[in-house]
Amino acid sequence: MEVQQKKFDVSGFTLKMIAVVTMLIDHIGAAILEGGLAEKYNSQTLWLLDQVLRDIGRLAFPLFCFFIVEGFHYTHDRKKYALRLIIFAVLSEVPFDMAFDHTYFKPDDNSVMITLLLGLISIWVINTLFTKSAARFGGDIKKRRICDALSVIAVIVGVYIIEEWASSDYGAAGVVTMIIMYLMYKDRLFGFAIAVIWLGLTCGNTELIAAVDLVPLYFYHGRQGRKMKYFFYAFYPAHLLVLSLIAKAAGLWAYQM
Repeated sequence: MEVQQKKFDVSGFTLKMIAVVTMLIDHIGAAILEGGLAEKYNSQTLWLLDQVLRDIGRLAFPLFCFFIVEGFHYTHDRKKYALRLIIFAVLSEVPFDMAFDHTYFKPDDNSVMITLLLGLISIWVINTLFTKSAARFGGDIKKRRICDALSVIAVIVGVYIIEEWASSDYGAAGVVTMIIMYLMYKDRLFGFAIAVIWLGLTCGNTELIAAVDLVPLYFYHGRQGRKMKYFFYAFYPAHLLVLSLIAKAAGLWAYQM
């Protein structure tokens, strides 16, 4: 009798926890060390520690982008999905400005929740245009490809225009990261790798550290794991609020970010 070995896999929950933990590490560096602590004590050691924390944090954003694309494909209600992002984008804005700008509202510096929302909307628009293209041109592959390419270009141009106003974390480059992952969804690992290279080219070489994410992603086969949906949404504004209050209590708001 042949014994079937159980294949090792990494759940979606585990990947999200990696994203959350590395984001927290990154934000401790950004909001506390860069937020004034290293300057207050004029410590080279603290600046080096900050660099380490920020480098670890590069793992987070591409994973969040990955799950926006996953969510788009698997959610039962895309409108509700978008609404959740809108709600938590609004809830996150003041904590974001407190943590990273030492003020209660800065309209020209907005959180990554806006970026993720724009990413979801962008791939939704592209998906709709692709569907219409398929219905219009049917088996005429050449015309469909031209139409689809023009659709993607138009959406990306629109993203860059909107981001001039939105000024969200990672900006238009972050939104295009999700578009790349969506367009290459049939080969998720390769698409993720290309998206990370794009981030490295547009946002700095340190973003290439996120290639480490390919290791757990290789073992991800679509299993969701534990369901703590609202924890991951709520954690973002909550941890920013806590970090900002710690910085304020430590007198770090006197230092310019």
